[in-house]
Amino acid sequence: MVIKKLAVPFINEKLLSQAEHCYIASAALSEQGFDFVVNRLSIKCKVEIVTGLNVPTEPKVLRRIWKHFTDRVQLRIYTKNYFNPNVYIFDLPYRKAIAFIGSGNFTLGGLKDNEELFYKITDPKEIETLKSWFTGYYEFSEPLTETIIQEYELIYPSIKQREIASREENNDVLELTTRGFNWDSIRFKNQYFKKEDFLTFANNRAPLNTPEIQGERVSVQKKLLQLHESIKNHLSGLKLYEDYDSHHIISSLDPVDHPDHKLRAMWIAYGRSETELNRYYPVARHRDFMRLLIIIRQKEVGVWLMPGKENAGKVDREYFDQKMNEPEYRKMFFKLLTSLNPDTVNKANHREGYWIQIAGEKKTVNAFPNEDALWEFTKYDEWKHYSFVIGKNYLPGDAEIGNESITSTISREFDKLTLLYRHIKHSFEL
Repeated sequence: MVIKKLAVPFINEKLLSQAEHCYIASAALSEQGFDFVVNRLSIKCKVEIVTGLNVPTEPKVLRRIWKHFTDRVQLRIYTKNYFNPNVYIFDLPYRKAIAFIGSGNFTLGGLKDNEELFYKITDPKEIETLKSWFTGYYEFSEPLTETIIQEYELIYPSIKQREIASREENNDVLELTTRGFNWDSIRFKNQYFKKEDFLTFANNRAPLNTPEIQGERVSVQKKLLQLHESIKNHLSGLKLYEDYDSHHIISSLDPVDHPDHKLRAMWIAYGRSETELNRYYPVARHRDFMRLLIIIRQKEVGVWLMPGKENAGKVDREYFDQKMNEPEYRKMFFKLLTSLNPDTVNKANHREGYWIQIAGEKKTVNAFPNEDALWEFTKYDEWKHYSFVIGKNYLPGDAEIGNESITSTISREFDKLTLLYRHIKHSFEL
């Protein structure tokens, strides 16, 4: 029998609550996937797991298993080759058993949210064959140890960063080629940014530094500076300030100064005044603080609150992480964040609404049922390794970023984001 969502038989057929022994072989596991299964098992149910570390597995779930589940869960790491199977076998009462073979990893996405495919097996001989296969890999795998966890924790951030970058590049390609995006359908006559401005950041131009491409970048730079002149007095009233060094108001036009030596975006940022920044000197520098951005990329103009890209925003992100332990603080953060979006997002005007992205995971700000769910999501932030962004994007052709409206649009969105900015930012204590 074909199964699309493995979570369905797990819950509807009460397989997990009945299980007496579980055998799971999976390419990767996550904390949410582990909790989804183990929290539904009887406390007497034993679990044996084989996984590899080729596909990113969160170190925190390995550590949790090592610290808190050794009496119920035995996890081993297969190291002899790339490990990519996904097999779930359950011993049930009265000597019955059931198994599933499929594409989904031992993650919440693999079990419940992604488009996966599984095949259900009930034939006793086939299940015994699967158990023999499982035992062979289990016995030739390495038991989970503190040393394995420590070493894996050191390399995991770089593995995760590569996965995030790859996923983002794939999404960009799909957006431009298969999801209805068509440059020829966009009317640029009354638009502030023209087609050529967006194409300046196309993948084939991103690594280049020819005079022609530099000329295109300078043209976009001039438009950002003109936009800055039109809004700077309004932002000054919000106590938001551009870089005090006039040479750094706009991000660098040299690909060498960007990740992978590819210039995929250009932005202008606002934050603390020079006086306020000097209060932290020399303990903290410019990159240790969050900022508000106007950013243009290959197919969008964004208004972002950016607590920090990887290895940046340390002061504000550590302060935010600490304050989120306070119930009233995270309640207010939840209120401010969810109020960014109206009740309905106007798809006709190409607006997806505000979103929050942490450690490569992007969710609409209205995706969280309560402040504790949002808190759990923010716990994935690690300032040394990942970006943390709250933002809203406009597609080319959107009337909101036209010649007559872009100034009021940016000012309005900065009014909203400034409330969050003030809530998250660290306040210097004399």
